[in-house]
Amino acid sequence: MSLPVWSQNESVKFTVLKTGSIDPLEATTLQGGSWFKRFPMTHPAFLIEHPKGNFLFDTGLGTKAKEQVQDMVWWARLATEFNQDVSALEQIKEKGIKLDRIILSHAHFDHSSGVVDFPDLPIEVTVEEMAFAKTKDASAAIFPSLFPETVQFKTYELEAKEYEGFPKSRDIYGDGKLVLVGLPGHTPGSVGLFVNLSIEKRIFLVGDTVWNADAIEQGVPKFWFSKKFVDNKPDEVMLRIQELQALQKRSPEVLIVPSHDARSVAKAMELAK
Repeated sequence: MSLPVWSQNESVKFTVLKTGSIDPLEATTLQGGSWFKRFPMTHPAFLIEHPKGNFLFDTGLGTKAKEQVQDMVWWARLATEFNQDVSALEQIKEKGIKLDRIILSHAHFDHSSGVVDFPDLPIEVTVEEMAFAKTKDASAAIFPSLFPETVQFKTYELEAKEYEGFPKSRDIYGDGKLVLVGLPGHTPGSVGLFVNLSIEKRIFLVGDTVWNADAIEQGVPKFWFSKKFVDNKPDEVMLRIQELQALQKRSPEVLIVPSHDARSVAKAMELAK
């Protein structure tokens, strides 16, 4: 049997750009978590380098994050804490890397804050996510300063092509190395990204479908208050968790990485070395 196209070389490079962190109680990250221990969380941007182009999957916290958060409704602002690190923009400049675009897993503040730092790049989101973002009071985590006129948003639709058990997908460069799949629930247009470095090295970035990878193993949602605050359709999120459980059982070589789970992100960094 011939090998998949994506297994034939190591041409994709994966780098995590840490832009911030928080250290909440574990109980706030998943149902049944501990009220007596902290759970390290991170706000990353993921840098993907491919022979055909370089892009960020999410931006993490941008240079204007502390100003932007003031636009949040007061109760959401009180619940939003973060320790800010070096922005993705500054890290990209330091690396001297030219980006072609930014692809968002979804439009929430902690994933899209940095889009304003890249006014010359197209910011790609699904059609469903853009419609959601423009809906008045769609989410307390989406607000006007994230979408100024200077930002070049570009919408796309996933194709009705099954990939790893997910009914809709988009093969970004047509070689099977980087494949987006639909993960609706947290927001209507949420997507995840498969990063296929080799047969043995596969990473699946799942955005905020869960915050804590233990939620996949245990088959549980976020803490009830967190879920009410951030998940657009909690019932659909539970379906996505079940799909992730099935994927993990079927393809144990795939490292599933919730964006904010610092432990999982660290494992992805190690795997990509």
